[in-house]
Parts: sequence; C-alpha cells; structure tokens
Amino acid sequence: MRRARLAVVALLGLCVFLVLHSTGRAAQAGQEKTQNKEITVWVNTSSGVYHCPGTRWYANTKHGKYSSECAAIKDGNRPAYGKACGSDCPSAQTATPGSPPPANENTRTQQTGNPDVKVWVNTNSGVYHCPGTRWYGNTKQGEFMSQKKAQDTGNRAAYGKVCQ
Repeated sequence: MRRARLAVVALLGLCVFLVLHSTGRAAQAGQEKTQNKEITVWVNTSSGVYHCPGTRWYANTKHGKYSSECAAIKDGNRPAYGKACGSDCPSAQTATPGSPPPANENTRTQQTGNPDVKVWVNTNSGVYHCPGTRWYGNTKQGEFMSQKKAQDTGNRAAYGKVCQ
C-alpha cells in the first residue's frame, strides 16, 4: 500500500513537471521569434572596424567603444575580416537592386583617385597600398594590379587614402 501511494505521488509529480516544462518552452519559443538578436560589439574608433565577442581584439584595442552591431554598421564601421556577428539588423542587409546606394558608397565612388596607378594588394586582408608607402610590395601575400581593378574586386585603400 505504501509503495502504491509513493508510485502515485511520483507519477503526479512527473506529470506536473512535464506540463510546466512544455509550457515554459512554448513561451520561450514565442519570445525568441518576437525579439531581435542584438549583439554588443567592440568598435575600434581608430580604424572603423568592429569586433565580435570572443574574438582576439574584442575590447582589446587602444581606442574603442562598445556598441550594438546595428549602431556600428549605421555609423559606417565595418566588420573585422568581413565577418558580421549575426545581429538581425535591417541596415545590415544588402540594398535591393534599383535602390539608391547608401551615402558612404557615394563618397567612395567620388574618391577613386587615379585608376591607372599600380598598387600592391595584400590578398590576406583585402587592403591595397600605394607606391612609396611602407607596405607597398612588402606583405607576405599579395599581388600588383591597377587601382581600378583593386577597387572593383572589393579591396579597400590602406588607411582610407586612395592613390593619386
């Protein structure tokens, strides 16, 4: 008789646990769908590059600040190594065809510099260097090409300064 009561109590406890546990999961799943995924990043204010949590340079540069990934993108910063952290930012999505480009792309096209200058592209970082600068022809991996080709393939100018 004592064992029967113990079994009934255990069975009731198990039923209550399962009901509460499944209700909590449903509520939690509903909250996840309504909330945007917001990630705090470290923005290196000197270079305009932001770093994701858990990476080497997160909160580890001389000049920087914490910001949400969406705010960092909105301020014109770019992700380190071209890898976004994964926030659900409407501004992080690419523009639809036919829509006007963002303002920072307009300024980039205005500052193309001399398209025929021979530059050194660091193929590891995607940064190109102008003749006469320290890293021109001096990185571990790279190749020479025209500044126009370097810009067209998605490389950026070192320190944001195009070659004249």
